[in-house]
Amino acid sequence: MIVAAVVLLGLVMGSPSWAAVVPPEEQESEDTGLPLLREAALAGRTQEYTGVQTLTTWGRSGVSSSLVDVSNTPGSGLTIHPEPGTADPGSLAGGMSAPPEEMLEVLARNFRIVTAGRGSVCGRDTLVVHALRPDGSTAARFWIDEASRLVLRREVLDGRGRVTHAGAFIDIRLPPPRRLTRTPEPGQQSRLDVDGLAGLRDRGWTFPRALPGRLELFTAEETGGYLHLGYSDGLSVVSVFVQRGSLDEARLAGWHATARSGHTIWIRDSAEQETIWASGGHVYTVVADAPADMVDAAVAALPHESDPGFWARMGRGAGRLLSWINPFG
Repeated sequence: MIVAAVVLLGLVMGSPSWAAVVPPEEQESEDTGLPLLREAALAGRTQEYTGVQTLTTWGRSGVSSSLVDVSNTPGSGLTIHPEPGTADPGSLAGGMSAPPEEMLEVLARNFRIVTAGRGSVCGRDTLVVHALRPDGSTAARFWIDEASRLVLRREVLDGRGRVTHAGAFIDIRLPPPRRLTRTPEPGQQSRLDVDGLAGLRDRGWTFPRALPGRLELFTAEETGGYLHLGYSDGLSVVSVFVQRGSLDEARLAGWHATARSGHTIWIRDSAEQETIWASGGHVYTVVADAPADMVDAAVAALPHESDPGFWARMGRGAGRLLSWINPFG
C-alpha cells in the first residue's frame, strides 16, 4: 500500500515520462495507431487479468485520485473495488479497456491516430499511440501492452497540453500470453440505429445529433421512463439523461446551484462532472468523463428554461440514472 500511495502521489504531482517522445515531424502521417486501438478494445473484452489501477481526474473542484482493484473475466465482465482510504472513482474506474466500435469510429473522424514509439508500464513493454488534433497537438496518449494488447496507461489532455484524466496499472497479472482469435474491423459492431432514433422522436423525445467539442451521438435508448443519450469525441464521454417532470431543489443534498449563461444549474463535486437542471417539463442530468470546459459547452447547448423559478415538484431523482460506464474512462 505504501508503494501504491507513492505512485499515486507521483501521478497527481506530475506524471513520469514512460514513453519515448516523438517530435511532430517524425510522427507517422497516417492513422497507423488505429488498428492497435482496435486490437486493444478486443483484448479488453476477451483478455483475463487482475490488477490495481490509479485513476486521477483534474476537474472543477480540483484533483480527485483513486486506487482500484480490477479483475476481468471473459464472459462475466469487469469487477471493480476501490481500495480503502481512496476516493470513489464512480463510473470512471476500469474504463481504459474496451471502447465499442462506434466510439473508435468517432475517434477516427475527430483525430489522427499515430504510433509514437515504445514505453514501459509495470515492467512490461508497450507500444505508444497518440491521438492528434487537426492542429497537431496531442489530445490523448495510450500505452498498449505488446504481449496482451491491453491498454495499461492512458492520458487525456486539453487544448493547453494539460492532463485532465489519467489512468494506469501499477500492478497487473495476466495468464500466459495467447493470440487474439480475430482482428476487429471497422463496422463489426452495430451502428447507431437510425430507425431507432426516429422512433424516439416519434415518442416525443427531442435531442441533438451532436454537441460542441465534436461530441457525436453514439448511443441512445429509452429505458425506465428516461432517455439516455451518449455523446463522444472518441476520447471523452458526455452522458445525458432526460426525464419528463420537474425538479425539487430541496432534495438536491450535496449539490450546489450556480449560474451559467443566465441559467441556474446544479453541480455536484465528484470525480465525474455531474450537472442537473429542469427545462420545459423535463429534468436533464449530465454525467461526464470529459474536461470541464467541454462539459460546460455541452450543458450550455442543451435546453434551458428562461425562468428557473418554476421548479417545484419532485422528479424521480438522478441518483439511479448514473449506472453507466465510460468504456474509455
